[in-house]
Amino acid sequence: MRRFWTSTSCWAVCALLMTGVGIAATASRPSETLLPNTTQGFFAISNVDTLEEHWNKTQLGHLIADPVMKPFANDMKRQFEARWSSVQDRLGLSLDDLKTAPGGDTAIALIAPERGKAALAIVIDVTGKVSQAREMLKRVDKRQSERGAKRTDVKVKGCPEPVIRYELPEPEEEKDARESNPQGNEGKVANGGANSASQRLAFYCLTGTLLVVTDNFQIMKGILERALGNRKDKDSLADHKPFQEVMKRCKSDYGKDTPQVRWFVHPLGYAEAARAATPDAHRRKGKTFLEVMQHQGVGAVQGIGGLVDFSAEGYELVHRTAIYAPPPYVKAMKMAVLPNRQDFAPQPWVPRELATYTTLYFDILNGFDNFGPLFDELFGQGEAGTWEEAIQSLRDDPDGPQVDLREDLVRNLGQRVTMLTDYEEPITTKSDRLLVAIEAKNPKPVALAIKKLLKNDPSWRCRKEKGLEIWEMVQEENPDLKVPDISFGDEPQVTKAHPLRKKKKAEEDEEEKKPLLPHAAVTVWNGHLVVASHIDFLLKVIAPPKKSKSLSDDADYRLVQDQIKQFKPNEKCVQFFSRTDEEYRPTYEMIRQNKLPESESLFARGLNVLFGDAKHKTRAPKIDGSKLPEYKAVRPYLGPAGFRVTSEAAGWYLKGFTLTKPAASK
Repeated sequence: MRRFWTSTSCWAVCALLMTGVGIAATASRPSETLLPNTTQGFFAISNVDTLEEHWNKTQLGHLIADPVMKPFANDMKRQFEARWSSVQDRLGLSLDDLKTAPGGDTAIALIAPERGKAALAIVIDVTGKVSQAREMLKRVDKRQSERGAKRTDVKVKGCPEPVIRYELPEPEEEKDARESNPQGNEGKVANGGANSASQRLAFYCLTGTLLVVTDNFQIMKGILERALGNRKDKDSLADHKPFQEVMKRCKSDYGKDTPQVRWFVHPLGYAEAARAATPDAHRRKGKTFLEVMQHQGVGAVQGIGGLVDFSAEGYELVHRTAIYAPPPYVKAMKMAVLPNRQDFAPQPWVPRELATYTTLYFDILNGFDNFGPLFDELFGQGEAGTWEEAIQSLRDDPDGPQVDLREDLVRNLGQRVTMLTDYEEPITTKSDRLLVAIEAKNPKPVALAIKKLLKNDPSWRCRKEKGLEIWEMVQEENPDLKVPDISFGDEPQVTKAHPLRKKKKAEEDEEEKKPLLPHAAVTVWNGHLVVASHIDFLLKVIAPPKKSKSLSDDADYRLVQDQIKQFKPNEKCVQFFSRTDEEYRPTYEMIRQNKLPESESLFARGLNVLFGDAKHKTRAPKIDGSKLPEYKAVRPYLGPAGFRVTSEAAGWYLKGFTLTKPAASK
């Protein structure tokens, strides 16, 4: 099992929606009252039948039900089942098994029973489906027997039904890795008990209308004790303060008693538990990105979670998210200052023809002043002063640009940051476009600082357009240029690799390393420092060939803005607008052409991470996009969307939505 489930719950929900489930359920006890307070990741559906009903009312639900999408939907279902395979391998529970059981509240959770350990738990209310749940257990038992699992029944005090314990055979992949490094596995235990490192266990219990599946007996015991009222300690997830604060904040803006979906993540705890669940042979050695974040105060983010509903409150989708991060902050976390402001109207130069528009306010000077500890740890192996030496070199080295980054550049920037995205036709792997415009309080010194920084750098060249100096990256002319590689998949390695990974690391180092924006263009224009992914997009914004309407005149934008104006509180630090029919088109076309792994877009790179191949320059597509219809068949189902974020005393609050596609726009 190379990776533990990181997105399993999402796949499971989608599969349930696409395949259908049965009878309506009675009210159930919320699963957060059964799960322990050491739960690091939690995803729950209050009622699967209700969720399916509401999903089917949405335009996306209609799209999935359209016969033209059936071949692709079937292929996606196959992918969901493949993603579930790690859970099935761990617990012996297939998606087909799972979809027959839910009658009420259904949850999946990643738990850290103790430091350096991880457990998986599934809690299902089977009200109205007890017989189906019993049949499911029979199928599981047969499957476990066929794979050579050893079954025993274990008694939990007070529980009328036995806990079924399966001792599973060790996968060949893990066995080979363990035997190749026997010293690295000595003295290790798994599942919170005195088991060998290679021992794999699965536990099932169906008692009353509660079905519990987990790979840790102590987790099973705790869930059953809470369900039976035999546990006096308030140690459930529902009693956990970060969870309480997140849910309280979301529900304060919620008019209903029962949201369709609830979720919660402790970011660093989840990352640590997921790493603990990864076999040693597949872990990165040395200092990890997780450790860097822990050292830099990101642990202040104690919880992120929210509520999600389909076809509710007049929206196709409405979601609420709270980030619980009470101060004080230390080190790099002190950079996270997003002041609430009033002005979010698109600037007159923002063109109507774009895919997304985002405006946010960020205290850039404060961010700069608190960036040092993070830089020191990433690039100075934790040695304090590395960042100071770097900025001093830029300022004082007679052979350098002689720029004081803080005084010459950052101090002259404002706090408003605007981001635009779009694409070029025909759609190719290089079609996505991005532009970031940062308010410049004093444009002239900003332009001078940029010129000093780039004029002697061989990877940049200056060109004159419309009386402006535009700096364009020309990396293709400098094949020996070394650019740092940044990964958002597995924790990027910061220090020297473990000897056992040298061969693999050498192979990875052979892959081409590209900057985040390999075709970037930079200029100072109209009171803004402008950075674009491609010069053609920069020119489209700053020097359009003909006068065009502003985004503020667009009907879709006004629809989204009218909704955001009704949200409480009125204060906000981030506002986002999307024409989803334009935003999703490049990715859709790349999937359709079976070229998604080759795409340069940031969104496509994120999808590659999700599918588990972020380290590879290219990979074979896992979805057969040739089965997709032309995009014109999909566009009518994709309406405008938006969200806004508010900075609050103990973190941030986000509320967003997708609107029904207006008939006139289809």
